Amino acid sequence: MKRSLRLSKWLRYTFMAEDDRLAPHLPKTKLLTSKALRKMMKKYGQVILKPEIGSRGSGVILVSRLENKRYEIHIDKKKKTKRGFSRMYRYIKKLIGSGKYMVQQRVQLAEIRNRPFDIRVMVQRKKSSDSWKVTGKVAKVAGKGYIVTNNERSKGTLLTVESAIQKSSLKHLSEKSILSEIKRVALLSAQRLTDRYPDHRMFGMDMGVDPNGHIWIIEANRLPMTSHFRKLKDQTMYRRIMRYKKG
Repeated sequence: MKRSLRLSKWLRYTFMAEDDRLAPHLPKTKLLTSKALRKMMKKYGQVILKPEIGSRGSGVILVSRLENKRYEIHIDKKKKTKRGFSRMYRYIKKLIGSGKYMVQQRVQLAEIRNRPFDIRVMVQRKKSSDSWKVTGKVAKVAGKGYIVTNNERSKGTLLTVESAIQKSSLKHLSEKSILSEIKRVALLSAQRLTDRYPDHRMFGMDMGVDPNGHIWIIEANRLPMTSHFRKLKDQTMYRRIMRYKKG
């Protein structure tokens, strides 16, 4: 398989969306065109634009529809307002250049002190096994003023998932149910992706929980970084991830 196909988030999304068990957990996503963006803005009011091939939250843009035909474009900590769809789209095309982008329904993530967080879930299997295991999970809280939760990019914080739920807008929901559903969806995702990447042994699932407790698959990473887990005070998950990585 060509490198560009291996790294394509769009191909991973479409492959996973074909599975009826995973489809309800995937935000609606299209390849970015003027027509697709107009349609998605009309339906959702807020969308995320992200590179088809990219990592660490680089190039991620939030577009929000305001009153009087105005649109807000939010990238990193910077915000820009444009009046009219055509002006907004031209501005975005100037920002992203010739890079291929996707437009995705913006999922309303649970928050801690008005900062959204998502969860990196590591799913791995050993060389001699077809059985996938969740080997680690950590909550990534966005830095102040940022839309991305990437720890380095937004100067955010890392928490255990249990601690994040307890401190967040989800604390009135069942922690046990949320953790169980995260595990179920993560394992289903890895099993599905095995059909496309039969020799692959590790995926990093970026998952979100909305205010109602519904689990979303924001992104499936083929080459996930392990640095989040190395930064935690308790190194148990990091050691387990590295053991599985070795085989």
